[in-house]
Amino acid sequence: MLLTVSIIHDTIDTATAGADPLSSLVTQSQDITENSSTAESTTCRYGVSSWNANDTNFLQDLGIGWVLNFGGSFPNYLPDGVEFTPMVRFKPQLDGNGNRTGNYRVISQPFTDAPGGLGPVIAARPGTLWLIGNEVERTEYQDDLMPNEYAKAYHDAYHFIKERDPSAQIAISALVEVTPGRLQYLDLVWSSYLAQYGTTMPVDYWNMHIYVLPEINQNGVDSAAGLALGTDPAIAIFNSSGGPCSAANVYCWKDHDNMTLFKEQAVAMRQWMKNHGQQNKPLLLSEYSLLPYVDFQDENGEDFSEDRVQQFMKNTFEYIESTEAIDANLGYPKDNNRLIQQSLWFTVYSDDSFSSNLVEENYDLKLPGLEFRNKIDGQRPFSTNPVIDYASPATGKTTTPGGTASVTIGATLYNNGDTATTTGTTVNFYANAAKTDLIGTAIMPAGLPGCVRSTDQVSITWDNLEEGVHSYWAEVNGSNTVQGIVIINPEEVFLPAVSRP
Repeated sequence: MLLTVSIIHDTIDTATAGADPLSSLVTQSQDITENSSTAESTTCRYGVSSWNANDTNFLQDLGIGWVLNFGGSFPNYLPDGVEFTPMVRFKPQLDGNGNRTGNYRVISQPFTDAPGGLGPVIAARPGTLWLIGNEVERTEYQDDLMPNEYAKAYHDAYHFIKERDPSAQIAISALVEVTPGRLQYLDLVWSSYLAQYGTTMPVDYWNMHIYVLPEINQNGVDSAAGLALGTDPAIAIFNSSGGPCSAANVYCWKDHDNMTLFKEQAVAMRQWMKNHGQQNKPLLLSEYSLLPYVDFQDENGEDFSEDRVQQFMKNTFEYIESTEAIDANLGYPKDNNRLIQQSLWFTVYSDDSFSSNLVEENYDLKLPGLEFRNKIDGQRPFSTNPVIDYASPATGKTTTPGGTASVTIGATLYNNGDTATTTGTTVNFYANAAKTDLIGTAIMPAGLPGCVRSTDQVSITWDNLEEGVHSYWAEVNGSNTVQGIVIINPEEVFLPAVSRP
């Protein structure tokens, strides 16, 4: 019962899977006028789930940078500068007797280029970040796929999208939480993908939810999170069922906002990524909050009041932004070793009894909403930080003996600030490490997204190069410098041999 709120909005009704699940929202939003919000007034670090066209003004005032609604149809009520993150949704394919066939079915837009299919949506939104599934390991209430079924669903979705838009970015489904059982599910997906397709699973973005929820009751029946499909019940997290909360494999409701457990899950996910060669990938926290209803009482007799939710939100913000959530051994190097690149709160508004609403039904701010707004306002103006990822190697040939050649040299940049760049970024190219011999300058246009969401390139021409090896240095912001190499007449340039005694 405690997950009813999440389940209602996280799940697409399979009875209406053939229809656009957001058609009613689009209809409601036709009369909303375009607003003047811009990218510089939003932060990519924080997002919310939203499926109500009436959220427009709230989203604009708040300054959040990304939204999801657990479906794949793009809402037209979002303010400028707010990124929508669509989701591909699944259910298991069953035979006539209700047994799994080992395959899946798509319950969001079908994998087709026909009108109403996913193909036209991909074509209309190049460069989009797609989430492939939602809590796929959760039986019945969510996408409900065994590890081998999800490996196949992910493979097909990944390639369907990438074949139509190579610039698209693909994120794996978040699981309900990060526990030993959930990580075992990821292990099974990882190995199943390799077994089925002979290659490691291609993932642009890793993704997680963080909740402190028991998975199984003492009698073996599913508890709030449910047993991760295909995993060993012996490693599941148990509901205390009135027993002590101190056991290592027990989650109690009094721990639902326990920050030690929250932090442990973030670190465990990053450790799993590193163990599988995925540290150099971004990590989304695409859903978290407190799920019980306001009047539900934990083992200490404490309910989930506005004050409690507000304090939990404040604690999570402080952690995500703190040095404790920066780790050179586990974090994402391109984002200054942050563990978490972007986070998303569930939700703007569900119903009056849901503890984690940001607003009342009339959009008056609740205490969590006030905390959210104050957090974002406290970070204005949002930072931008263009960084050179690498300088492109180049080769060229002279047209006459002893002549010179011209080549194109360039640099690839990303932005690990909190918002998109709003002015052009100047990149200087030098012919010496001291940066006194300027080759030329290029300007990258405004709009490079923050949070290392994408990269872009600039280039110039370097003239009058003689045969041989030439180094150049690309520099941005006066300090970030990366070296590149140019070889003229590469088939005639021989590097010295090195021999060992």
